[in-house]
Amino acid sequence: MKMNLSKTKMSVRLLTFVLAFFMFFGSVVVSQAADYKSDIGDTKEQIKEAQNDLSSIQQMIKDRQEALTKLIGELASIEIEKRRQMTDKDLAIEELELLKADIENFDAEIEAMQQKHHELEELFLNRARVMYQSSAGFEFLNILFNSENIFDFLRKFDVYARMIKEDRDLMANVKESERQLREKKAQQEELSANKEVLLAEIELAIQELQNDNDFVTENYETLTSMLSGLEAREYSYSAEIDELTDKLNELERLQREAEEAARKAEEERKRKEEEARRAAEAERKRKEEEARKAAEAAEKARLAAEEAARLKEEAERAAREALQSHKDPKDWNFCWPIERYTRFTSQFGYRIHPISKVWQLHSGVDLGASTGTKIYAAQEGTVHLARENGSYGLCVIINHGSGLQTVYGHCSKLLVSEGQKVTRGQTIALVGMTGGATGPHLHFEVRENGTPVDPLPYVEGLY
Repeated sequence: MKMNLSKTKMSVRLLTFVLAFFMFFGSVVVSQAADYKSDIGDTKEQIKEAQNDLSSIQQMIKDRQEALTKLIGELASIEIEKRRQMTDKDLAIEELELLKADIENFDAEIEAMQQKHHELEELFLNRARVMYQSSAGFEFLNILFNSENIFDFLRKFDVYARMIKEDRDLMANVKESERQLREKKAQQEELSANKEVLLAEIELAIQELQNDNDFVTENYETLTSMLSGLEAREYSYSAEIDELTDKLNELERLQREAEEAARKAEEERKRKEEEARRAAEAERKRKEEEARKAAEAAEKARLAAEEAARLKEEAERAAREALQSHKDPKDWNFCWPIERYTRFTSQFGYRIHPISKVWQLHSGVDLGASTGTKIYAAQEGTVHLARENGSYGLCVIINHGSGLQTVYGHCSKLLVSEGQKVTRGQTIALVGMTGGATGPHLHFEVRENGTPVDPLPYVEGLY
């Protein structure tokens, strides 16, 4: 019970220390969390100022961009109109240039057409002359009579038919060439009348279009220069925006880090509180379990004590009954407990103790013998004790049943162990002078139900 109480006090002290540690750590964590919140507040103020600056600059840039967009729109309209006008005028100039070239090349084209028409006429006349001279209207009969067979006739007739078709096609080409030549000559006559005036008008139109192109180009370059200046200012504002954006991103990063640190600190605090709670709960359950086990152990000890008391009572009753059946100690048939007969150095009974010089009961007999002499078990039984035993020194105690024990003290060496079964006359130890002894001897003792009695009646007269 004292040991359980000591364990309980130690557990309470340990639990108190753990709770105190967690309370201290929790206060440190709370302090750190407060610092983090302060940092977060400062960071938010910086972010708010940066956002205000950024809003002002963004509004300024928005105004500039609106003006720039309007100007770019005007430039785009001018550019589109310029391109349209330049495209139309370029096309007009190109058409006039082509017309001028056509007029200048018209005579050469008519001369080429006349030459081609003359060649077609010569070819047609030559073909007609040859056909007339060779056939004279009887070409079909010549083919028929000059053919070797019907297949030869058909082949020659097919060639003749193709020649007739080619002549007809040639005649049609000659007629078409003559028609085109007449149309070209009519156009030549019409152009020839106004050729000089038309060329002068073309030159004037080309010069006017070129002047218009120069004007549009000059105005476009001016507007482009203005646009470049606005773009430079836009780039400057963009650089400021980028710088403020970087600052804003850095402040937001610091805010996230501070919030994350505060979150982790809060999680750590909660974790430590949970660990402390669990530790306290575990300690409470452990103490309850220990108390339950202690109660169970106490109950078992009580039952065991009651059982031991009952067994003791039964053993004492059995011993009394056994003693009653062994009324004469000689009935136990003890053997002499030492190897050879030795002298008695002290008898059973009251005496002055040789060491303490006090008058007291000597609970056995002392048998003087040299060291190493064998010691025998007086009767069979079970070794109850085999070890150092106070003033007895190295000692052996044997239970023989019926509440009877024999004791062998001051041994120099033990040859049996506790719980071992021994037989009558078995060597169990050697004579010595361990414990409270003034010389080597065997202290032999007999106990009835724990009370020492004179051992000699149990062994006297055996030898």
